[in-house]
Amino acid sequence: MINSDQNFRWQKVKNGLLHFAIVNLYIQKNEKGNEIIEDYSGYKYSSDLLDVRHEGFNTWKTGLRNGLEFALSHSSDFWTIRINGFCASHMDTNATILGYTGVLAFIKETDILISNLQEVENFVFTSRNDGMIDKIPNFNELAFINEA
Repeated sequence: MINSDQNFRWQKVKNGLLHFAIVNLYIQKNEKGNEIIEDYSGYKYSSDLLDVRHEGFNTWKTGLRNGLEFALSHSSDFWTIRINGFCASHMDTNATILGYTGVLAFIKETDILISNLQEVENFVFTSRNDGMIDKIPNFNELAFINEA
């Protein structure tokens, strides 16, 4: 069952375009090693937003996972992150926006510092440019790759 207290919402308007996503993550420190568990249970916020379950949305899920892996690489501790789901809009969300929202959710929960966070955000804003919307983000290189 999804705990709505674990929702993290990011939205920002840049160049007249809304960038929006909500991620629902359970984050807990562990002693063994970093682990990302994808446990999409599907939920809806309203009739306009997507209901994400285990099947489909693979590009977006990869973007979120890439963002979380990037965030984990900036921590000296080990973490378990359970992805319960995300909420998105076809008009205002893509893999890069979801990944960045995951990064921000992780930072909020763990208080880690990412020195180039403003540069990462600027990279996110380029993801709405023509030809980039279906690309998968590489947050370490601040570059886009084709589908996984």
